[in-house]
Amino acid sequence: MPATFGIVDLFAGPGGLGEGFASLDVGGHAPFRIGISVEKEASAHRTLTLRAFLRSHQARQGTLPQAFIDFHAGLIAEPEWSEVDASAWQHATAEAQCLELGTEPAAAAIDHAIGALRQDFDDTILIGGPPCQAYSLVGRARAKGKVGYVPEEDERHYLFREYIRVLDRLRPAAFVMENVKGMLSSTVESRLVFEMLMEDLASLGTGQGHHYEMRAIRVADGRASLQEAAQPSDFIVRAEEWGVPQRRHRVIVVGIRSDLADRATGTSMAVSGVSRTVDDAIGMMPELRSGLSRGRDDLAPPYRRVVATAAEAAAQFRHHADGVIDGP
Repeated sequence: MPATFGIVDLFAGPGGLGEGFASLDVGGHAPFRIGISVEKEASAHRTLTLRAFLRSHQARQGTLPQAFIDFHAGLIAEPEWSEVDASAWQHATAEAQCLELGTEPAAAAIDHAIGALRQDFDDTILIGGPPCQAYSLVGRARAKGKVGYVPEEDERHYLFREYIRVLDRLRPAAFVMENVKGMLSSTVESRLVFEMLMEDLASLGTGQGHHYEMRAIRVADGRASLQEAAQPSDFIVRAEEWGVPQRRHRVIVVGIRSDLADRATGTSMAVSGVSRTVDDAIGMMPELRSGLSRGRDDLAPPYRRVVATAAEAAAQFRHHADGVIDGP
C-alpha cells in the first residue's frame, strides 16, 4: 500500500498551501491528509473551514455539494453548511482550528493532534509559514513609520520558533516552510532572521537521532526537483516558472528527515515551464457587467452560467486528475 501522510498546517491562512497538498492524487491515492490546520484571523479561518468541509464531503460523495456550486455561482445565498452535510462539517470544524500560535491553547491542540496523527498515518508532514508582515518590504517600511516601534519587541519576528517547536515535537518525514522574499534580508538584533532560522532548523536532532537536511525547489528543463542550496536566494520559488499567471516570488525551504533524504534524491515532477498571462487564465470569461453587483438579474445569467459550468468542470477535474511524480 502507498504511504499516507498526516499534515500539520501552521499559520494556515485560508489554506492555500494545505489545499495543494490535499489535492494531490497519485493513481487514485491521496498521499496527504490534513490532520489539523491553525489560523487565528477570523475571515481566513472561515475559508479554511469551508475548504476542509468541501474536501470531506467530496471524499465521501465523490463530488462537490450542489449547494456550494450554486452558492459559488451566485444563484443562492450561503447555506448553513452543517445542514448540507453534518458529518463533513463536524470533521471540518475539528480540523480547522481558530487559534493563535504561541499560546497555551494552540500548543495543547497541536500536541493532541500530533498524538492522533502518529496513530492514524504512516508518517507526518509539517507545512506553513510564519506571518509575513514582519519580513515583507512593505511591512518593514510601515513599521519604521510607527512611533516607538522596536523590531526586537515585535513578536512576529520570532513566531518561526513556534514552527520549530512543533517541528521538534512532531519530527515529521519532511517539512515545508514558506515566506515572503523579504525574509532573506530582514534583520533583528543585528542579525538576519533567515540566518537565525536556518541555525535553529539545523540544530534539530543534533546528538538525538535524525536531523533535517535542507533543500531548495529548483526548476530546470520542465522538471522541478529538490536540490542543495548554495546560497539563501536559491530558496526563492518563482510562480511564473510553474505556469502561474503571476510574478509572485516566495522563499520555500523544504526539510527532509535524514533517514529519508537519500530516497528523495533524484525525485522530480513535471511542471509547465510556460509563462502565462492573466488573459490566458481568465480571458475566456464573459465581460463582468456592473449591473451584476447591483441586483440587475437581466445581466447576471450569462456570467452565472459560465461560473457554474467552470465550478462543475473544476470538480470533475479534481476528481479524475492524477498527479505526475517520477522517481523513487
